[in-house]
Amino acid sequence: MASPTQFGLSARSADPRQPGMMRFFGFLTSAGLLNSLIAAFLFLHLPASHAPTLTSLMVRACVFVLIGALAGAAGSWLYWRSSALPFSADPPIPFRLFALTCGAGWVWVPAIVLLSREDSPITGPIAVAAAALLAVALRKAIPSAVALHPPVSVLQPKDRELFAATLSHPRRDPYGPILALCIYMAAYDLYNGWILDASAMFALCAFIFAWKLTLEPEPASSAAHHNSRQTGRAARRLAWTALPAILVTLFALLYGIEHRNRVESGVLANANGVPPGDDAGRKSGPVETGSASTLSGYQSIILWPVAEEKQIVPPLPRQSALLAPGTTQPLIIRFDGPYWYFQPPRKAPSPDALQAHGTPLAHDIQSNNYLPLVMEAHQSLGSSIPLARCREIELSVLNSDNRPGSINIAVLLADSSSPSNQLYLGQRPVLSSLPEHLAPKSSPAGETLRFPISLPAKIRQFDSITVMFLPNDANYDQGPKVAIQQFQLMPR
Repeated sequence: MASPTQFGLSARSADPRQPGMMRFFGFLTSAGLLNSLIAAFLFLHLPASHAPTLTSLMVRACVFVLIGALAGAAGSWLYWRSSALPFSADPPIPFRLFALTCGAGWVWVPAIVLLSREDSPITGPIAVAAAALLAVALRKAIPSAVALHPPVSVLQPKDRELFAATLSHPRRDPYGPILALCIYMAAYDLYNGWILDASAMFALCAFIFAWKLTLEPEPASSAAHHNSRQTGRAARRLAWTALPAILVTLFALLYGIEHRNRVESGVLANANGVPPGDDAGRKSGPVETGSASTLSGYQSIILWPVAEEKQIVPPLPRQSALLAPGTTQPLIIRFDGPYWYFQPPRKAPSPDALQAHGTPLAHDIQSNNYLPLVMEAHQSLGSSIPLARCREIELSVLNSDNRPGSINIAVLLADSSSPSNQLYLGQRPVLSSLPEHLAPKSSPAGETLRFPISLPAKIRQFDSITVMFLPNDANYDQGPKVAIQQFQLMPR
């Protein structure tokens, strides 16, 4: 029987408190995969151009695959060198072999993330294939049976009684319950439209199946020979795997650009009053019925109110007479400003943000990563209003959001002549979004929120109003379906 040292593994004591070799490599693999996912979500995006060349997309795909592999290797290296982990002082295999082995799975992460952003149905099969390749590569590189189950002579140097093995209880296999739980969770995720979560559950199932069905490596005559041979195999396997990963990533880029352009053409057609065709209205994933549509594939969005049809409206008061002394009637201002959608660390939409016409009541805008979505509305008054002349602002809103979770609205006053000076009026809850008032709404619910203005304040006048929409933590990645009707500025 081959000894552990013939595999390049040191004979270790069977301390029950020490995690096994399987847990050690599982933790390192998970750390690298998580780091690769973080890098993909933060740095890998579609190109800004709507008609890029195939050569530029191929270069971008190669860079994306390289970033996925390097990010995974960096994450594993960080924990590999951690003194708190077992086997870090005397690693059973060199890190180069481990990184090349895991690279066969990490190179698929960019394609999976790009496709999941578009809710593509092929995200799951690609994740399953990547997990299976990773499991096979790890199984062939790591002699887990020797590491996890050393010979009896190592664990128990004393002689054992005859037929003692027949009295021992077989070790329970936890993989059955894990597989069942993953399948049920994947079905639940698919039912809710969570493509990436469902793909992760299916990938875990594929990893377990491939690991259990793959034979362990044969013993080598020496540790150096074993590591050298396995490193060469891992390098060749990574080279052969990287090529299809680049092609799939290129397909994901083409698919994302085509889907983004199709959605934008549909939005612009709706804004111009032209009914979109079948191609403009089609979307990979659920789309709301009626006049609702979905905007996706953009880092930020500016949504302008739809231009109203010709109406006879009373003339607005002169700019210089806004809440002039002696005024007793409230100043009513119809909201005609834009809605901003962006993500931190930005403070405003990007210069190339999508600009469309619509209302939050009709559009379902949400982020496709794990960063929160910021929604603001901005109203310019055109002329400054003395703060001493305004005692309260009444904000009229329409709420058609049926998702559980409260929604708060905050108001901020600013003076363009002194942008650093702003006055925060606090936040108020939308009553129809509170749990005790939550009910399915077939039509938008109208509400009026009041924001008193206290004196003295650090600004003396204001010419713009910013409305901030603050959903609860559960809906951090979705824009509330709340629209602003008008402001009423009450005179003192």
